[in-house]
Amino acid sequence: MLGAALMLALAGCATVPGPRPAQRTTANSVERAAVQRTTQELSAETGDTRLPWVQLWTSAQFPAALQRCVGVESHGQLSARVDLPDFTLSYGIVGSGSWPDEAESARIIARCAAATPLDDRVLRVVPTGWDALYSYELTTLRPCLLARGFPVSRMPTRADFEQRLRDRHPWSPYDTVSVPTRFAWYAVSDACPAFPAALADSVSAD
Repeated sequence: MLGAALMLALAGCATVPGPRPAQRTTANSVERAAVQRTTQELSAETGDTRLPWVQLWTSAQFPAALQRCVGVESHGQLSARVDLPDFTLSYGIVGSGSWPDEAESARIIARCAAATPLDDRVLRVVPTGWDALYSYELTTLRPCLLARGFPVSRMPTRADFEQRLRDRHPWSPYDTVSVPTRFAWYAVSDACPAFPAALADSVSAD
């Protein structure tokens, strides 16, 4: 009887949930790499070790996110356009003013490159990994974001999904996700990773 009672007690202890892991407060290696890669692609140097970004952006979100930042930083006096996936950047002064000049425009672009890092891992998945990526986004990532109240568009068909990857303009469940703070980003990106760890080896170095 004593043995049975002890087993019941241990079973009861096993059902007690442990403490929730503490939410992180610093950028991880993927996020730091995204900032570095984006600034390198746009030939931008900020010298700002604080990494003043809020979230990582998908390739569908990135051009608009960069333009919003440039508009805010220049008080509406500078317009910028970037075309992916080749990172072709063009910008110009809005209206007839002389500010910002070339030097200040370059500084604004540099700050915004660091503030709007692109998560381009999906663009670098080799074709043999596309099936696994589609399955992950369909069965894991999209339901995870929906469960947390984020609006996510309907999943494209597998054929359309793969065609978008071929065209270098991929669809992602994160395309419609926007958060207000870095801490909100940490919470959602940790709960719903945008990229499956199992595909890390399928990402090309280019």
